[in-house]
Amino acid sequence: MKIDNNTVALVAYKIHANSPDGDLIEFADEKSPRSMIFGYEKVIPSFESNMIEIENGESFSFQLSSEQAFGEYQPNLLVDVPKSAFIVNDELREDLLFIGNEISMMDNNGNPMKGKIIEVNTGTVKMDFNHPLAGKKLFIAGKVVDVRPITQEDLQPQNDGCCGGGCDSGSGKETHQHAHPHAEGDDCQVCGNPPELQGQGVGD
Repeated sequence: MKIDNNTVALVAYKIHANSPDGDLIEFADEKSPRSMIFGYEKVIPSFESNMIEIENGESFSFQLSSEQAFGEYQPNLLVDVPKSAFIVNDELREDLLFIGNEISMMDNNGNPMKGKIIEVNTGTVKMDFNHPLAGKKLFIAGKVVDVRPITQEDLQPQNDGCCGGGCDSGSGKETHQHAHPHAEGDDCQVCGNPPELQGQGVGD
């Protein structure tokens, strides 16, 4: 059977950054292949298009440009977030404010986003909301271990993996620059929104 829309494939693969000998980003071997759903926007479109028509038992290899993968690096996604955004219960969460820390946040439309702290200043924290693989080519090689028709159970919500599962592609979504965390149950320290209005694009 071939991979097509409405199929599920078990795939063993390796993904390298920038060159076939570049940093190993992710892998799954034949003993523990990754399950991938095709035809339901569960994988990066360019990854999916390269996998269509590959048969059960067949090996594959291909390259994705940065635009086809997670997009070009966008300087406008470097954001100065006020330190007041990290106040919870009237206390500044100093334990969060260290270089390299990745923090899950929301934009004004309630979309989840993750930013990495790259600089801590007196009144602001500079965060990078680019995908970690933005600006990088991907080299992918592997083997299709099994292919079968999709079932309703396959479409239930699940925590997917990388290119075969659902990493957000930086090339396909706009991210609002006014980003800040919301402590559960508290008014937002930045936009002043009460809990019921947070994440709805309402506020300053």
